[in-house]
Amino acid sequence: MSKWLKQFLFGVWGLLLIPLITPVLEKWLEEHVFSDPNGMATTVFRNAVATPVFDNLLALGQQGWFKFALVFWTGIVLGASLEWLNRKSDEKKASELRSLGSKFRSLSDSLKIRTASLGWPDNVGDLKPAIMSAFNSARKFQLWVPDEHVYQLPDASFLCEYFRCVGKLLEDGQFDRANREALSWKPFLYNVTLS
Repeated sequence: MSKWLKQFLFGVWGLLLIPLITPVLEKWLEEHVFSDPNGMATTVFRNAVATPVFDNLLALGQQGWFKFALVFWTGIVLGASLEWLNRKSDEKKASELRSLGSKFRSLSDSLKIRTASLGWPDNVGDLKPAIMSAFNSARKFQLWVPDEHVYQLPDASFLCEYFRCVGKLLEDGQFDRANREALSWKPFLYNVTLS
């Protein structure tokens, strides 16, 4: 929603709220401003301006069409606000998923460097906290991630390719495809582990 449209909606809605707050405002003015019967503000302002304005606003607030307009605009403002919040939430989720994709790709590169040396999975002990953190983040978004079986594989190629493929799709914003891709690795992990 554009900025000016949001300001317009809230401005009209704010104007419609004035007759609703008029009784409260009138009471407050009576108690704090017009409380001195001999004061200049009481004599001039109350009789000349305040009374007719408050009477007209109270009468406006009692009109049937006004109540309908208030309910109608309240619905529009609530709907627009919910849509804006939903869009912001989606944008935040997309940003977090892209960041996760970047983390996956970085882990893939780190694992690729380590595969040249022997000693899997002992040679990635320092990467395990980062791997577990990435897995926990992925689970938060309901992405399938390998379990401890991945460390029983003969080398890190499975994990390296999983991170590369799923991470690329996440970085590209293809979240549904990334989810399908992650799930497609599940049978392969258990087949390789059992063999």
